[in-house]
Amino acid sequence: MTNLENRLDRASSGEYRLNPDEQKLYLNTFRERIFLAITFDDAKIPLVKTSFNQILSHFDMADQPIFVKICGDLPDDLTGYYLKLAVDHHFEGQILTEPASDRYGIVIHTDHAINLDKIELLDVFPDLLSSDAPAQPTKKKSFFSKLFG
Repeated sequence: MTNLENRLDRASSGEYRLNPDEQKLYLNTFRERIFLAITFDDAKIPLVKTSFNQILSHFDMADQPIFVKICGDLPDDLTGYYLKLAVDHHFEGQILTEPASDRYGIVIHTDHAINLDKIELLDVFPDLLSSDAPAQPTKKKSFFSKLFG
């Protein structure tokens, strides 16, 4: 009877998950399975959007299967773009609609533990968001500003 009582107690108290806070933070997966986690703010940066194909290419030769989870709280144009690129790379893409992480917008992971120490975007791709953007050309002074200072 104890086994039945335990089962009824778990069923009545809701869904049973191992480390539910960790799973919520990392878009319904565990920390030890993650290759890369991109924050909401980073996912909205145009440079990350244009470099996402290159980011995914980095994981083409990684352990299969690869999952790309995208938080549904990102703007629709970004979620569609990121999902399309994930499918183009033959990764399993998923847009999460239930309330999820308040920190991460995109998580790239696998189905088994890999235990990487660094999973943040700036740790995995340190040159991606560097300030090596082309400098704005200097504005030429007009004739009158040269003349009158």
